Amino acid sequence: MSSDKSSWNRFARLKVSRKGVNKRLRKIEKGGLRHAHKFVMSRLDRLANVRRRVSIWVVLVLVMIGVSAVQWHISRSSFTTMTYASGGSYSEGVLGPLENLNPIFAKTSAEKSAAKLLFSSLYRYDSTGNIKTDLADGVKVNDKETEYTVKLKKNLKWSDGHDLTINDVIFTLKLLANPEVGAEISGWRSIKFEKVSEDSVKFILPASYSPFVHALTFPIVPEHVLKDVKPSNLREHNFSKAPISSGPFAFRLLQNVTSDGSKKVLYLQSNIYYYGGTPKLDRFQLYVYPNQDDIVKSLRTREITGTPELIYNDQPAEVKAMYAAESHSLNNGVYALFNNNSQFLQSKSVRQALALSVDTGKLRQSLSLSTEELSGPILNKFLGKASQSLGYDTKKAKSLLDAEGWKVVDNARQKENVKLKLNMVVLKNNNYEKAAQYLSQAWRNELNIEVDVKVIDPNDASQNILQTILQPRNFDVLIYELSLGGDPDVYAYWHSSQAINNGLNFSNYNNAVADDALESGRSKLSLKQRSDRYEKFANTWKTDAPAIALYQPKFDHIHIRSVKVLDEKTEVVNTVDRYVDVQYWAAEKQSVYKTP
Repeated sequence: MSSDKSSWNRFARLKVSRKGVNKRLRKIEKGGLRHAHKFVMSRLDRLANVRRRVSIWVVLVLVMIGVSAVQWHISRSSFTTMTYASGGSYSEGVLGPLENLNPIFAKTSAEKSAAKLLFSSLYRYDSTGNIKTDLADGVKVNDKETEYTVKLKKNLKWSDGHDLTINDVIFTLKLLANPEVGAEISGWRSIKFEKVSEDSVKFILPASYSPFVHALTFPIVPEHVLKDVKPSNLREHNFSKAPISSGPFAFRLLQNVTSDGSKKVLYLQSNIYYYGGTPKLDRFQLYVYPNQDDIVKSLRTREITGTPELIYNDQPAEVKAMYAAESHSLNNGVYALFNNNSQFLQSKSVRQALALSVDTGKLRQSLSLSTEELSGPILNKFLGKASQSLGYDTKKAKSLLDAEGWKVVDNARQKENVKLKLNMVVLKNNNYEKAAQYLSQAWRNELNIEVDVKVIDPNDASQNILQTILQPRNFDVLIYELSLGGDPDVYAYWHSSQAINNGLNFSNYNNAVADDALESGRSKLSLKQRSDRYEKFANTWKTDAPAIALYQPKFDHIHIRSVKVLDEKTEVVNTVDRYVDVQYWAAEKQSVYKTP
């Protein structure tokens, strides 16, 4: 008890001081800080070191991954390559109108393009410009060269799955020979034909004709669709708006873009039944425009992928930056055709003088389109060598006119108080008009001959060039482009029998030696024999000077750079022959492993 009391007394005597308490608290605080610094902060430092090391390792790992990725890419690229694949779409701009999809009525650039994409023929031109089989398997010719028996390939089909047979060929030929049909393809009324088997047809000609297979490039139309249609109603039949086809593409839709139908879009899809194999492109669109300016606008907006209708050099820089182009020679010739029956041009000397005063090399340089030299009525490649023109000799030209009595009086050629004045007609076309300007200036400046140039718009129905100019031969000089085709035969343009109202001998050229050479040239199968005959004709033509050969034109195939289209080495007979390998055109790429 006394002990407890004593403890209590000691406790009761304790004095509590605020100052002492604060002192003790400060000591505790300092001790805690030292402890924290010693044990906590040091551990944080160690943690920071760990983080730095981890970061370094992460960076190293990422570098290793990047290096590995680069190595993999390099390794992969050495074994793979980018190539064009199946699929995708191609849109082409063409000039219209597009009124009919029945190929036997094809007239405009748009209609002919559609016909080539949709329909096959017995024969066609290949990428070298030579004739080859299309639907045909081959041809047999009799000894007299008057009978051609054509056999079809097997397992041919229309785009609706129906068999394409020899009956379709016979049916098409009957349409072409029927005047009630009014087909744009002519020349079949005088040729007999008959079915000789379930896969063959025989053509019987009135005389030997070596280039006959070139006439077999007409499109075939389906009998099972059109057999019950009256010939006179064929043009208006629904087939003309939504056809069944046999070519690389099949019809999907024809859409009017403008209310007047001047701009249309023809939607096509790959034809799975095409005998040549399904095209790489899934879809093909033909954008039809009323004029070239609209096509240029569509190139700028990339509405279309390409076009064959424009001259690349004439396009603005922004178009050239997006599009590439390849120039392809056409088997055509642009001529200054002399009306050999006109008052002033009946004289061979006058025609020679006009030809001698024209430097065709400089004329070609004045044009915006690409051209090749044209020295006569037949392409050089058909003769195996370049034929010689009269050349350029203004001194000789003047002497010829002087000898004919055409003297220079008051800066004009006159004879018996009659001025030598020529009426020149040219179709509306930038380069044709440049050629006309060059010729008229040369004849005025060098020969003192007056020239009156008249420009005719072939698309203007009111001017009707056929009835007002061509058939009546209403001109002294005509700037005109002749389609020379895939064979050297030019009988239609220069044989005297064709110097008639509906004939194509617009120059009214008449020479017995030339006629004989043309006749024998088309009746000889031997290439050497034919070449000899046509060389004789070309030399006679050169001396007579019924026309001036100005140039062989080229066309530019303009397209976006990323697509695969017409190869630059491909030879093109006609513009529509740009589709010669259209089943291989492509718009999409994929990576594939290289062949070891």
